[in-house]
Amino acid sequence: MIEGHGDDIYRYGDLVKMNFSSNIFQHVDHSALKAHLTEHLDLINNYPEPRPRQLETLIARKEGISPEGVMVTNGASEAIYLIAHLFHHSASIIPQPTCCEYAEACRMFDHIISYENTEELTSLPADRVYWICNPNNPSGNVLMKGFVDYIVRRSPRYTFVIDQSYDCCTREPLLVAREMKGLPNLFIIHSLSNTYSIPGLRLGYITADPSLINLLRGLQQPWSVNALAIEAGRFLIEHGTPAVTDLDAYLEETERLRQSLRGIGIRVFETKTNYMLCEISQTTAAKLKDYLIHEHGILIRDCSNFYGLSSHFFRVSTQLPEENDALVEAIRMFLERKGANNLQE
Repeated sequence: MIEGHGDDIYRYGDLVKMNFSSNIFQHVDHSALKAHLTEHLDLINNYPEPRPRQLETLIARKEGISPEGVMVTNGASEAIYLIAHLFHHSASIIPQPTCCEYAEACRMFDHIISYENTEELTSLPADRVYWICNPNNPSGNVLMKGFVDYIVRRSPRYTFVIDQSYDCCTREPLLVAREMKGLPNLFIIHSLSNTYSIPGLRLGYITADPSLINLLRGLQQPWSVNALAIEAGRFLIEHGTPAVTDLDAYLEETERLRQSLRGIGIRVFETKTNYMLCEISQTTAAKLKDYLIHEHGILIRDCSNFYGLSSHFFRVSTQLPEENDALVEAIRMFLERKGANNLQE
């Protein structure tokens, strides 16, 4: 089980006043969804569908593909573990730094794992699974759609898992399920949790060739998605709007936050999303996180548990402008205090 995941608000309770640790925008109006679920609370009296066919049909219609090419999962996490299970004892290539759950899932199912080291690649079996997070987490970079399409089509012997869980966070073109039909070497992972900012409901899905989906269904436990999550998914697909209604303005605010952090001495990497990878040279991300939560009620993501990143890396996501300003000011105060302490020493 992964420790140190983003949005670990459960560790801090009422201390958290501003949450930058998740890649999700925190200020979404869920009143319509809550009202709908309140009217359907009797659903908890009975078992849900063992397989949420009605929701899969709605998603398939939205994606323009057959319902047999869609599999609803308990968040993107279940999708990752199911695919790792399907290819147990395979060789998996996981370019770094990226989502920690790929390696966790692959270790659980005894994969040979390479972090794209050239020497390792030459000794790995020819049949491989490539795990690509696009947009990538935690960096926020995005591979060109044409490039991803090209490598999938030109390498039919390899299996590609393209995790587009953060597709709602970027303007960059990404793979479209209906354009990728008939490819028996491709899985695309999607996250309704991220699109609609409902991570607590755990709702994701996989699109792939029906032959691949059929294999995965044999591994999924029945009732893995609960009744309220299914109902929420149905409501959101039919009536909901994405969590971020003005993505252009949101990404402009992201760039403003990025430049403000750079202005106080934080190294901030370029991003094509609403979240960004940062590096603080003066101390560790863990110490910064501890200071921010206890002194300002601000929660950030310590990225030291990402493979290839040191203890100096952290990640933040864009929130309201006034909250972004408060984050920058709090980090500036921390750096000033750190500098003063160093002078005293």
